[in-house]
Amino acid sequence: MVGEYFSTTKSEQDQASWRALTLFSGYRLFLAAILFVVFYLQLAPEFIGNKYPLLHHFVSLSYLMVAVLLMIFSSRHWGIFVTQCSIQLIIDIIALALIIHAAGGLQSGLGALLVVVVVAGGALIPGRLAVFIAAIATLSVLLEAVYAELTGVGQSHFAQAGMLGAIFFITALLAHLLSRTMQRSQMLAEQQAQDLNKLANLNQHIISRMQVAVLVVDEQGRVTLCNQSAAKFMGIEHAPKEFLLKQYVPELADQIWRWKQHLPDAFEPFQARADLPELLARATQLDSGEVLVFIENTTALAQHAQQLKLASLGRLTASIAHEIRNPLSAISHAGELLAETVSHDASVSKLTGIIQRHSVRMNSIIETILEMSRRKNVEPSVVVLSPWLEKLLEEYCEIKHIPPQQILLTSTAPLARICTDEEQLHQVMWNLIDNAWHYADKEQTQPIEIRVTLLSEDIHIDVIDNGAGVSPQAMQHLFEPFHSERTGGTGLGLYLARELCQANGARLSYLPELGSCFRISYPPQRQEFIQ
Repeated sequence: MVGEYFSTTKSEQDQASWRALTLFSGYRLFLAAILFVVFYLQLAPEFIGNKYPLLHHFVSLSYLMVAVLLMIFSSRHWGIFVTQCSIQLIIDIIALALIIHAAGGLQSGLGALLVVVVVAGGALIPGRLAVFIAAIATLSVLLEAVYAELTGVGQSHFAQAGMLGAIFFITALLAHLLSRTMQRSQMLAEQQAQDLNKLANLNQHIISRMQVAVLVVDEQGRVTLCNQSAAKFMGIEHAPKEFLLKQYVPELADQIWRWKQHLPDAFEPFQARADLPELLARATQLDSGEVLVFIENTTALAQHAQQLKLASLGRLTASIAHEIRNPLSAISHAGELLAETVSHDASVSKLTGIIQRHSVRMNSIIETILEMSRRKNVEPSVVVLSPWLEKLLEEYCEIKHIPPQQILLTSTAPLARICTDEEQLHQVMWNLIDNAWHYADKEQTQPIEIRVTLLSEDIHIDVIDNGAGVSPQAMQHLFEPFHSERTGGTGLGLYLARELCQANGARLSYLPELGSCFRISYPPQRQEFIQ
C-alpha cells in the first residue's frame, strides 16, 4: 500500500511537471511569434534585429519553427522529462542570445528575456541543473560583453553582464526553492486528499456492510445513502442509487415526516412488505439538514420477548389445562352415558351430540396448549429441502388419502439446505398444508402448490392453494391465538406455526398478492448451502 501510494504520487508529480513544461512551451511559441512578426512587419520597437537583420531573420524564423516542434513534444510527453526540459532551455538561451546579439547587444535591454528562461529552469528541473542553466545564461551575456569589448562596438557592458549573471543565479535559486516548497505543499495536499478519499471509501464500505440498517434522507425526502442491510430489510435492493423514499417505503416516509413535525409516537413498528421483517426506525437531524435514520429489525427482539412471555404463560396454561382436563373428561363421559340412556329421545340426542363435539374441541385445545407448554428447545440440523418435502408430501397424501398429483412441488433451488429443527419444521408444514387442503377448491387439478425459491438471499417455502384466500377483516388477526374461520378449528394452528418459525430464526407471513399463499422465509445465516 505504501509503494502504491508513492508510485501514484510520483506519477501525479510527473503529470504536473509535464503540464508546466507545456505551459512554458506555449509561452516560447508566443514569444518566438512576436519576435518574428515584429521584425517582419517592421513594427515598434525598431531596435529588434536592427544591428544584424539577416541574423535576426534566420534565428527568429528557426526559433518559431523549433518552438512549434517543442510544443508538440511537450504536449505529447515525449522522452524523459528532465532531459527534454534541459535541452529546451538550452535552445532558448542560444536563440535568445543570438537575438540579443542581432539587436545590438546587452544595451538593447532584451537580456531580461533570459531571466524568464532561468526562472523556468529553477522551477522545472532539479537544483544542480537549474544552476547549470543559470550558468549558461550568464556565460551567454558575458560572451556578448566580451564580443562588444573586443570589437569596440559601443561601451563596455561587463557591469551589466555581471549584474544580469547575478540576477540569473539568484532567480534560479529562488525559483528552485519556491518550486520545492510548492511541490511539498502539493504532495501534502495530495496525500491528505488521498487519505480523505481512502477514509471516505472505508466509511462507505463499513456503512454498506454493517448489520445496522442506515438511511440518509435529504430535505426533499430523497434517499442519498442506503446500506445493504437497509435495502434488504425494506426489499429495495434494486432501487436506484438515489430515490424518493415515499415511492418505495411510504410508511417510513410518513413516519419521518411526523417526526419532523414533532408529533408524539412518530416512529412505530412497520413492515415494508408482508414477507419482510418488522422494523423500527430511529432518526437524528444532521447539520446539513439531512436526516440520519437507523432501522432496527425487531424480529429478534420480539422473538426473545415472545419466548419469555411463552415461558411464563406456558407454566400457567399448563396448570390450567390440567385442571380443566379432569372436569372436561367427566362432562364428556357423562354426556356419553346420557346419550346411551335416552337414545330414543331425538332432542336429548341432539344436545348430547353438542356436548360431545365441543368436548372434543376443548380437548383438542387443551392438547395444543399442553404441547406448547412442553415445547422442547430448538435442536437444529441440516435439512435438504427438496427431498425432505417430497417425503413429507408422500406421508401427508398417504395419511389423508389424497392423490399425490393433487399437490405440486416445484423448486428453483434444488440443492437448498437450511439449518432448522426438523421435527418443528414438519409440524409447521403439516399445519400449513392441512390448512391449504381444507380451503382449496378440490375440483380443480393440483389445487395446492409447494414452491421453494431463492429471492434476495432468502430461501422461501411457499404453500399456495387455489381457494378464496383470507378476508381483509381476518388478515388483521390471522396469527393471533384462538382466532379461526374454520368450523371446529382451535385457532392455534397458525399461531403455533408462527411461533415455531420464529424460534428457528425464520419468518411466517401471508402474501395476498400471490393468491392464498403462506411463506416461510429463512435468512442467509440459516442456510447451509445454496446452488
